[in-house]
Amino acid sequence: MRRTALLFLLAVVPGTVAAQASQYGVRGLGFPGRALSARALATAGAFGLFDPESSQNPSTLAGVQALTTGFTIMHAARTVENPAGSASLRSTRFPQLVVAGPVRAFPASVGFSFSNYTTRDFTLASSSTINPRGTPVSVSDTFSSRGGLNDFRIAAGYRAGSRWAFGLGFHIMTGSNRLTSTRIFDEAGYLPSRQRAELSYTGVGLSLGLMRNFGPSFGIAAMVRTDGHLNVDLDSARVGTVDLPYSVGLGMRWRPAAKLDVGGQVLARTWSGANSDLLALGGMGAENTFEVSAGGEYTADPRRPYWRPLRFGAHYATLPFPLLQEQEQGHEFGIAAGSGIRFAQQRAGVDLTLEHVWRSEGVYSERGFLFSIGISIRP
Repeated sequence: MRRTALLFLLAVVPGTVAAQASQYGVRGLGFPGRALSARALATAGAFGLFDPESSQNPSTLAGVQALTTGFTIMHAARTVENPAGSASLRSTRFPQLVVAGPVRAFPASVGFSFSNYTTRDFTLASSSTINPRGTPVSVSDTFSSRGGLNDFRIAAGYRAGSRWAFGLGFHIMTGSNRLTSTRIFDEAGYLPSRQRAELSYTGVGLSLGLMRNFGPSFGIAAMVRTDGHLNVDLDSARVGTVDLPYSVGLGMRWRPAAKLDVGGQVLARTWSGANSDLLALGGMGAENTFEVSAGGEYTADPRRPYWRPLRFGAHYATLPFPLLQEQEQGHEFGIAAGSGIRFAQQRAGVDLTLEHVWRSEGVYSERGFLFSIGISIRP
């Protein structure tokens, strides 16, 4: 029964979907997170490698001058379309949390962060006819998953003069999927059946980052990360391992005018390393992904850059886990805008972001609005 539950989780086709998360998170390990703060999300991720309240580049912690706490709340409203029809879905989650502060007597800072690695919240429903005693009986099946993978990072950033910054991060990936399978018979003579199981995951990773300033108006950032492999247990029994990707990122930030910052970044991940492991477990495999982001921030008053700047951006990304093998690789396009304020002598702040995203893979598609609130506190 355990093996059957695992194979069903990895190989099931999302026909009729009622999901809290994206339908593109049904396969593989789920829908990947982006590890960005609300401020970085407003630029569509273009400043992610420069943002100390995001978790993409550990060297950004070198710029933290005071104890800082920041967390993000995201609400999503999506419309999903697939061969079974369409549905309107909503979800609320907390995808990003960071606590960081400087180290006394050293040009360095340390920090702890929590971010969403993948999300596996969905419910699949289907109906069919079986012949348990030689007589056709209609049944209704539902299969649900709740949970996902979380990324806990402990990192440090070091400033080498005014131009260079370096960072090192240690990551712990952990999480679970709580699975429930229910079958209801249309005939009164049959009792409903229900099975429960839990998939749990553990893994560790390492990230390195750097930033280089070429004067006050231009800078670059780079990141490389390896996440090793993920141990997969079904009800406390080891059932396999899944290789996690290597990640490489490169970003640029430029200030062409006193009121305007623009930037962009590219992230690539080798998710295909998990392909053979997922196929061996009965899944559809995995493909390499990349993400390109571009955006900016316009400040009406350069003397108060923290007061209601206008942030904007767009991004394009491919998705790692195909819904069907014969389809094109899934992709996502999104545009974003937002703003924020700092108050109480800049010891507290609120950032607001609104994103509109479109996702597509063959006959499966979805579009939605993502509203994020970021709260920062510097006691």
